[in-house]
Amino acid sequence: MIDLSLNEVEMLSTKAARGGGFSWGLAEDVGRAARRIAVEDDNWGVAMLSLAENAWSFAAPDPARAARWRKGEADKPAETPLCPIRTAALLLDDPLPASALPLAIIGVGLPIWLDAMLRRSAMRVARPAGPVTRADVVIERRPEIGLQPAAGRRGVIDERTLAALNSLAARTYVPESERSRVRGAGGGRVDDE
Repeated sequence: MIDLSLNEVEMLSTKAARGGGFSWGLAEDVGRAARRIAVEDDNWGVAMLSLAENAWSFAAPDPARAARWRKGEADKPAETPLCPIRTAALLLDDPLPASALPLAIIGVGLPIWLDAMLRRSAMRVARPAGPVTRADVVIERRPEIGLQPAAGRRGVIDERTLAALNSLAARTYVPESERSRVRGAGGGRVDDE
């Protein structure tokens, strides 16, 4: 087992999420959510790997579905699991009216991520799900918002999971060029940094 600081958890998760196909903005949100999960759960690395490896298989909430949520209408099931990250981003960027809550959402993929993303908002997942791959969740208004940053412990991860996350993170690196190999590290002849 390897012990990572929460900053290392956040940075590794951000890069792995980007390597898994999320945009940089969503990947940064994933990194912050991974930090929250690591504070409470020793299996944060497995959750992160599952999210990054399956990112392509989740569906973003379509506009018609989001419109039904805003009206407080019943959700309809979809064939593909709903992306927890894109769902949380939609709910955070365009909050639902109070009249639409509580809201039952059907078929959320990896709902632990939806819960972690909403944790610092005025909404919460009423039935937080543990390590399940797909579940129906209920979003409700949070009585009070806890704005304390996630802190207080370190993220423990096994070597195989760390290697897999580092492999995904490596997809974000710029490949070496012949010119950069000749110059080596630094700025070349003039290094003004």
